[in-house]
Amino acid sequence: MATQVKQKDGRKYQVDGSGITSLKRDYIVIQDSTMDANGETASFAGVPAIGSVHPSISGLYVQSYDVQEGTGKDKNILTVTVNYGPKTVETSGEGSSLITSRVDEWGWDDGTDEKELVDGVDGTAVVNSAGDPFESVPKITAPAPVFTKVVSFASRQSGWANSMCKVNDSSVTIGGKSFPIGSLLCTVAEKRIIGSSDNMKYQYTIRLRYKSNKVKIAGASSATDIGWDVAVTDAGMREIKDSGGKVLVRVVDKETGKLCTVTSATLLNGRGRKLADGDDPYNFRFQAYERASFPGWFYSEPT
Repeated sequence: MATQVKQKDGRKYQVDGSGITSLKRDYIVIQDSTMDANGETASFAGVPAIGSVHPSISGLYVQSYDVQEGTGKDKNILTVTVNYGPKTVETSGEGSSLITSRVDEWGWDDGTDEKELVDGVDGTAVVNSAGDPFESVPKITAPAPVFTKVVSFASRQSGWANSMCKVNDSSVTIGGKSFPIGSLLCTVAEKRIIGSSDNMKYQYTIRLRYKSNKVKIAGASSATDIGWDVAVTDAGMREIKDSGGKVLVRVVDKETGKLCTVTSATLLNGRGRKLADGDDPYNFRFQAYERASFPGWFYSEPT
């Protein structure tokens, strides 16, 4: 079937602060025979193909056609409207919603953070030679690498602020490595891109700071990685009486052999009583940050 194609005048396009964001061009396609019933076609020789880039505007691609059939003696006359717009991709973990995006940065940087040393690396409780807590809990500098992803979008993203200054409420896998609950502290920065030539209007910088802190919690025999949560050893100068109320803890003085009240904090057993001699310290776990479910686009690896 021989075909004649010519572009019509009267193109339409949209413009915002970043430039031309969409464009329509009409083409007249004249075929030298009429179209059979159910003879619709999805491509037309001489018309820009679906997915092809605009010849002069970077970032605009042929997304679809609108086709209308006309009439002509022994000919088939079609008006094909070519719809240009930004390239669309389907994001993983976002259902079937289509958004335009570009990943500009993805990877890890080293970093450090200070943490209180409640248990040693071998699981031994950090107490003084008398088995009592130190006056000031020892602190160390620990690795805290930072994952950064910078991604640009054609449209503003919603919901990103829900994860701001929160930790992950479920296990997260980045680059094949799994990170436990509460181990990734999230910050997000939003930036409006002015004058972008590729239709990207918003840029988001996501940083996930990883922290590992393994502690025996609540009398457990093995350590748990509590991440950004805080471990506190149960200690104090008062204990709960059997009849209720609180009294100063009394211990046997090693010099006099008599009971006397303590003058500094002593270890407690997690139930408000003095810890029995020989028992391991009892550590509480406190949640320091709110938890949130991080969207997949925060950390998904570019394809």
